Amino acid sequence: MKKKIIIFGNGDHSKVVASEINKLNKYKIIAKLKNNKEIINFKKKVDKNTYGIVAIGSNFLREKIVKFVKNYLNNLKWAKVISKDATIAKKVKIGEGSIVIAGSIINTGSIIGKHCSINTGSVIEHDNYFEDFSGTGPRTVTGGNVKVGKRSYLGIGCVIKNKIKIGSDSVIGGKSFVNKDCNSNSIFFGVPAKKITKRKKNESYL
Repeated sequence: MKKKIIIFGNGDHSKVVASEINKLNKYKIIAKLKNNKEIINFKKKVDKNTYGIVAIGSNFLREKIVKFVKNYLNNLKWAKVISKDATIAKKVKIGEGSIVIAGSIINTGSIIGKHCSINTGSVIEHDNYFEDFSGTGPRTVTGGNVKVGKRSYLGIGCVIKNKIKIGSDSVIGGKSFVNKDCNSNSIFFGVPAKKITKRKKNESYL
């Protein structure tokens, strides 16, 4: 029997996640919930065979929704959605609630935290550490031993040199090349990437 899964979010990213779930053929999507009221009203329909995944691109919104869901749907378990068309090496750890989209490669020794989003065609080299709620845009490439802090986002097509540390709540702009460590609460852009401005925690980047 297939496990039941709830998708939290009803935007464009949720379409991609739903497509990956359907390819796995292990879950039955029973709902797409798009606001707090719908989440609260769904409480009685959650049982021990019900899982959830937050399909929202913004790392901050994803964290906010996870916290809200835990308060109201306390029997819910979090799924990991790893595309059949992704390549995951041995000795890779991926936390609950995380999503890895088609074409992505995650190499040995890497750790992807909880509720992370690794987008289409990203290449995560060996011994990376992505903290909870962090993520990549499509075609991001990281060298070995890169660390990405909580809620930080690596934009479309950016490249991160090996052994780089990126702080929490920061954004790397699309097509940037990062060859130096990046502070928390900042936006970096360029080739090579330079700090453009400070960043507020809840400031949108999508």
